[in-house]
Amino acid sequence: MKMNAKVAAALNAQINNELTASYAYLSMAAFFDASGLTGFASWFREHATEEIEHGMRIYDYLVRRDVRVELKGIDTPQLDYKTPVKALVTALEMEKTVTGQIHALFDLAHEEKEFPTLTMLNWFLEEQIEEEDTFRDMVEKVEAAGDNRWHMLTLDAQLGKRGGEAD
Repeated sequence: MKMNAKVAAALNAQINNELTASYAYLSMAAFFDASGLTGFASWFREHATEEIEHGMRIYDYLVRRDVRVELKGIDTPQLDYKTPVKALVTALEMEKTVTGQIHALFDLAHEEKEFPTLTMLNWFLEEQIEEEDTFRDMVEKVEAAGDNRWHMLTLDAQLGKRGGEAD
């Protein structure tokens, strides 16, 4: 069955949203590398990779449904976050935005009776719960560390020991 055109366009737009998030996380990784917090940088690089994987999940779904993938340009991300807390708060807000985008996609797919897409989007709904929780937790930890460089370095070392694994 041919995919609904509105849903196909929205899924194509979501690929761009996921790749934009990846680019932003890579920018955050560069900020943390420049700040000497290589564990945080590695963690953000892993999240950048995850966002590419999310985009590719939608890409592959569109290909399987015989829908042409239409990639758009990606804007330059913010380059200086001033503080680790500001970078993490920006990341959390970005994840909340993505959650809203996924909810809107789910609503559209439901409205258009695009049931296979609803099934595919269920994975993203669960993933966004995890993503928001992960970033909220990290914001709380960095806020608790405050201006204490030792605490920040301890958090950084913990993230570095994970090998950059995103939560």
